[in-house]
Parts: sequence; C-alpha cells; structure tokens
Amino acid sequence: MHISTIDIAIIVVYLVAVLGLGLYQALKIRTSGDYYAGGRKFNKFYLMMHALGTATHADEPLSVIGSSYQKGIAGIWYTYLFLPLTPIFWLIAPYIRRTRFVTTADFFRYRYDESLAVLYSIIGVLKMSLSIGLILKSTATLFAAMISGGATTTHVVMGMNIETWVILIMTVVFVSYGFAGGLRATVITETIQGPLIVIMSLLLLPFGIYKLGGFHVLHESLPDTFFHLASKSYEFTPQWVIASSLVALIGWVAQPGIVAAVGSGKTELEGRVGYTYGAMIKRVCAIGWTFTGVILAAMAAKQMLEPGQVASLGKGRELAFGVAVREFFPTGVLGLTFAAIFSSQMATLSAQMVNSSALASRNLYQAVIRPAAGDREVLVFGRIVGIFLVAIGVVLAMYLEKVADALTMLLQFSAIMGVVVWGGIFWRRANGAGAWSAVVVLFVVWGLFGPVGALINKGIDGPAWLGQYGKAEFMYELTIRYLPAGIATLIIVSLLTPPPPAKQVNDLRMLLKTPVGDEQKLIDADVKIIYAGSTTPNKWEVNHPHLIHWGGAAVAAVVCAIILGLLLWLAQIGSA
Repeated sequence: MHISTIDIAIIVVYLVAVLGLGLYQALKIRTSGDYYAGGRKFNKFYLMMHALGTATHADEPLSVIGSSYQKGIAGIWYTYLFLPLTPIFWLIAPYIRRTRFVTTADFFRYRYDESLAVLYSIIGVLKMSLSIGLILKSTATLFAAMISGGATTTHVVMGMNIETWVILIMTVVFVSYGFAGGLRATVITETIQGPLIVIMSLLLLPFGIYKLGGFHVLHESLPDTFFHLASKSYEFTPQWVIASSLVALIGWVAQPGIVAAVGSGKTELEGRVGYTYGAMIKRVCAIGWTFTGVILAAMAAKQMLEPGQVASLGKGRELAFGVAVREFFPTGVLGLTFAAIFSSQMATLSAQMVNSSALASRNLYQAVIRPAAGDREVLVFGRIVGIFLVAIGVVLAMYLEKVADALTMLLQFSAIMGVVVWGGIFWRRANGAGAWSAVVVLFVVWGLFGPVGALINKGIDGPAWLGQYGKAEFMYELTIRYLPAGIATLIIVSLLTPPPPAKQVNDLRMLLKTPVGDEQKLIDADVKIIYAGSTTPNKWEVNHPHLIHWGGAAVAAVVCAIILGLLLWLAQIGSA
C-alpha cells in the first residue's frame, strides 16, 4: 500500500494549522521571560501536554518497537526505565519550580560559580543539538520505512532522498513557530498534538491485532519468552533496568529543558500534575508501541510479511515502526498517523530549540560576552542563535546511524552533570573544584569505556577495553565504572579544597524551602530571585502540603502499578 493523495493532504493541512497556531502566539511575547518560560502561567493541562509532547518523540517508539520485534515485551524498558521514577518526579517537581531559575545553567552559577555555568551551557547546547539531530534522524528513518515498506530502496525526489526532505520540512515548520513564539508557541501547539499522539499510539494495538487475527495468534507464533518483562540478553536484564533507571534519575535534574518543563506552571501543583501525568500518559502509549513490535514479529513468523521486509528488519530493527504503520493502517488513518508523529517530533524540536537558545543567550551571551545587554537584545540574540543550533542538529541528523545507541548515550551524558547537581543539593561541602574534577573524571571514564571510545577504536583498531561498553546493551557495565569514579572524585577533591561560601549554599537551600507565593521571605533575606513569574500559590498546597506531597506520590505509584499490570494482563490474553 502506498501513501495516497488523501494521506498527503491530511499531513499538509495539519502542518499548516500547527504553523499558523504557533505563529499567532508571537503576538503575546513581550519579554525574554515570556519567550523562555511562558511567564510561568501555564495550567495543568498545558503542562501535561507539554510533558507528553516533548518527551514523546520517534527515537523511543523506534527503539521500543524494534527491540520488541526482536525480543518481545521486554523492549518496553527503553521507555519504562522511567516508570519507577514517575512518583519521584511528583516529589521533586515543586523544588524545581521554587528555584525560580530560567535555565538549568542558573543552578550551576547560583550553587557553584560562573565557570561551571558556562561549562554546563556549552555542554547543554551541544547535547540539545545532538538531540535535535537524533529526533530528525528517527523521524526520517520512520517515514522512509513507511514509504518503502521496509525495503532498502532509497526514494529520490527532486534530487534529494526522502529522508532529507522530511528533515528539511520539519525543520522549516518548527523553527518558524519556535522562533516567533518561543515556549508559549511550543506549549500551545502541544495541546492539539498531545491527544493525537495518544490516539495514534493506542490505535496501533487494535489495528495490529485485527490484521494478525487475534491475540491467540501471538502465542501460537512466538515463544513464551516474548511475553516476559525480563530478558536473559544483556539488553534487558534486571541489572540493565536498574542501572538505566538510576542513570535516568541522576540525569533528569540536569536536563537543559527541565526548568521549562516543570517550572513554567502557575503554581507548584501545575508542575507536579503536568510532568508526572504527562509522563504517565506516555507509559500507556508505550503499551501500544511494544505490542506493535510483538505483532510484527508474529506476522513475520506466520509469513504475513514480504520476504524483503523480513530481511530488512533483520538488518535494521528500527525499520519496524514504519513497516507496522504501513501494514496496520488503511488510507486516511495512515496520513493522520504520520501527522501525529510529525506533531510529537516538532513539539520536542521546538522545545529543544527554545531551551538551547535560552542557555546560549542568557548564560553565555549575557553572562559572559555582553553583561550590559538588555532584555530585548538577549531575546533577539536567542532567536538567532536558536536557528544556528538547529542547523548543527540538521547536519548531525545526516550522519547518525543507530537510534538506540544514541538514546542511551544521551541518558549517560545527562548523568555526568547530574552528579554535580545532586552533590550540590545534598552536600553543603561540595565546591567548584570538586565539581570540575568530577565532571572531568566522569567524561574521561565514560568516554574511554563508552561510545566515544568505541568510535575512536573503530578508526584506530586500538586496545579491546577502549569503547568496550559503548553499545546500548552494556548500560550496566558502563554505569558501574563511570558514575562511582565521578562521585568519589567530587567528594575527595571537595574535602581537600576550601568549602564554598556559606551564604551561597544557604541561599540555594532557602530557595528550595520557600514555596511559590512566599517570595517576600526571600526578598527580606536578600536571596536573589532570577525570575519569579506567577506568584499565586494553589490553595491545596497551602492548606494541605503534606497530603499533596506524600499522598500525591502514593497515588502516582498506584497508577504506575496499574499501568504495569495492564501491560502484563494484555501479554497473557490468548495464552491459554
């Protein structure tokens, strides 16, 4: 089945609608605070859709569906490594809002010193450019698979292959509305993109089961190991899952966009509900992804796929998503599906552009290059540099190969700066010298044993240990080598050098302890507030703080257990 004129029309209409809605938001941008943090005025629904939209992009469905095609429902761990962390997000979210920071680099300047803020800004900008490249690459891979049905044929249109056209079209759309409307345009467009992501992800399951002929065919065609959450292979062993979740938690607080994702709500409760349950919706969507891979494996076993498709999937499992969409959905639904995929990608790409722009403009340009720059100048510079950083991502998209390896690499990369963040929060004695030393050691050990070393070794044919754990399946082995080395370095060097100024540590702790709405306490104590935004607290937070904090986390844990139970229940249907 080929993509029809109807499918193409749906995609075009959708792109034009999103572009128009995003550009309209530019009329409401007055300051850099509006552009980078939306004035901290978003409600729960907006933040839920923002969390869902920015966290759901094609690299994860590609990895989950592809690995599930090969190994069964255990492939869901590429996204479910965050499932045990979701109740923890509820507990941490209000403290991110209380910092009143605009970017994560503000933490490093506030807690440590200017040099670490600059280091983080450079690393964060490069990371987001890599992330932009990964997202563009994964979308292009998916669309190419949908066009070709999994064949290795390269489709050329007007002198360029179809993957390049997809990358360029997406870039033009998300840059246009992200450049004009900033975070506000990103969040508003996500309110129509989010529901589409959910619907299309969940429709994969019933359409796929119908195409296959029922749940019982799954169990007739595949071994029992396909329906187990644990795997004996390196990729999804219990220690791999634990290591991946630990790395994800450590790195979560150091994500360049985490302040915008959690701290742009009207109150602390907005951040809690928005991020926690936006992420929870994604966990439900992932059930559709993993079963898509399993259904496709059953179709291959029953010889319901063309031999060329099976051969291609054997060489590159990340083609599975595109093949499944093409095989499962009829005309019209196929176009809507790709519109939904486009939507999730552009939401993330726009957010990445705005966040990288914030780091570059506020924490490099204004803080280091031109301290006298006014708010308007910072905003103009941020918009321009955002386009430049996207261009780097576009170039990277042309050279990236395996999506799963890049996905785990980003997790590990974030954890390097995450160690320094957690150290600065929980240990008063942590100082700039210790933080710098820890970052250097973490980078060296991670680089030598991990993906950077693997890349170098490929070129020089070096020793066996160089890049030994660079692939995604060796997450556990790499984690137990680089994280302990960095933590030990932070502790030892901090103890051997002078402690940080007491006021510097006390100010950060007071920020974290002072709820939204009590900003006068900070002013009276001479604690610097970078950007307060909305300062009206939620009544429930004021009147029932412990119930909201611990009760809400308990509810989130129960919901996570229900989602996991739903996955296991679906996996047993038709087994008897």
